[in-house]
Amino acid sequence: MGRNADSMAGGAAALRPWNVPLGLSGDHRAAGPSEGARQRYIRDILRLHSRQSFGRLDAELRRTDACLYRSDHGRGVVTSVARSESIPERYLVGLAGFRLSEYLRAGFASEDLVFSRSLFCEPVREFHPADLHVITTDVASGRILGYVALAHTKDPEPRPLNAADRHPFPCEQAHDVRLQDVLREAGDLTTHAVREVKRFVHAHAVTDRSLRLRITLELLAALTRASRLEGCPTRLLIGDVEEHVALRHLVLLGLDVRLLLGTEPRLNRQNVMHPMYTAREKVLPFYAWAPAAEEVDRRGRLLERAAASDSPFRALRELMAQLTGSVRYTDAERRVGRTVPRADAAAGEVAA
Repeated sequence: MGRNADSMAGGAAALRPWNVPLGLSGDHRAAGPSEGARQRYIRDILRLHSRQSFGRLDAELRRTDACLYRSDHGRGVVTSVARSESIPERYLVGLAGFRLSEYLRAGFASEDLVFSRSLFCEPVREFHPADLHVITTDVASGRILGYVALAHTKDPEPRPLNAADRHPFPCEQAHDVRLQDVLREAGDLTTHAVREVKRFVHAHAVTDRSLRLRITLELLAALTRASRLEGCPTRLLIGDVEEHVALRHLVLLGLDVRLLLGTEPRLNRQNVMHPMYTAREKVLPFYAWAPAAEEVDRRGRLLERAAASDSPFRALRELMAQLTGSVRYTDAERRVGRTVPRADAAAGEVAA
C-alpha cells in the first residue's frame, strides 16, 4: 500500500473503490487463526495508518478547485472540506483507513471482523459521492489530527422526509426510529437537506490538551461553514451521541439539540462497527435544525476566531458566552419533551 497516502499514487489503479475489501460471508473465519496472528494483523493496520501522510492533499484539493472550505491560522494546522467525489482516490482510501484505525483504537470496531475479512480501511463503496469530509492535518508531518464527516442520504433524488420508501439514515437504522415519527415540524423537508454527523474523532497520538481543543475548534468551525456550502445547504443535522462526549460539541455550535429517549441502538454483529453500541455509554439519537445563513456566518466567524487564538481555553470560555445552544430530551414513543439548560449540557471538558 505504500508508506503514506502521498506515495500511493503509483498504485492508485490497484486501489479503486470497488477493489477495497468488501467483506466475506458472515460465517467466514480464517482457518485455525491464532490469537497472536489476529493481534499482529491489527498492530500492522494501526502502524500502517499511523505513518500515513496527507501533506499534499491540501495543495491537490486547491489545484483542482475541490476545496470547499479551508482555514490556516498559522498555528501549524490546516483544515479542509471536500466532497468524496473530489478527493483523489488514494487519499480517499487513506481517509477510510484513518477512520477504521481510530475506531479500532477506541474499541468501536470489531478486531475479529477486521482480521477475518482482511480489512485495512472502511469500505470506500459506502461513501456517498456528496459526503463532506472535514480534515484537519498537521502542516509539518502531514498527519491527520482530526476528522468529521457530514454524510449524504443514499436517495439519488430528493425524497420527502415522510416518504415511506426513502432510504433511512444510518442512525435511524441503528436506533430503529424514523425521523418523521418524531419530527412533526418537518414540513417540506427533503432527504437532500438532511446531513448525518459521523466519525467525529481526534488522532490518538494527540495528547496535548491545548492542541486537542484547537483541533476541536477547527473542526467545529469547518463543520459550521460546511452546513451552508453552495449546492448542499443543510437544514437539519442528525446523528447519535453520548451525552457527556460529543453532545458538548453540538452545544458549542450553538445548536438547539433534540435527544431522543427510549431507543436501544444496535448493529448486526456482522457489521464491523457493531461495538460502537456496546463499548460506549448510552448513545442517543439527535436532530438539530441548522440556523439561517446569516447566523451560520456569525457562528463560523466566532469559531474561527477561537481556533486562531493564542489561548484555546480562554477562547473557549469567551465562545461559550456568545453561543447559546440548548438540549431538549424527547421520548421517541410519546414525543414529550423536556428542556435542559445549556450550562448543564455543556459541563465538562470540551477538548476531551
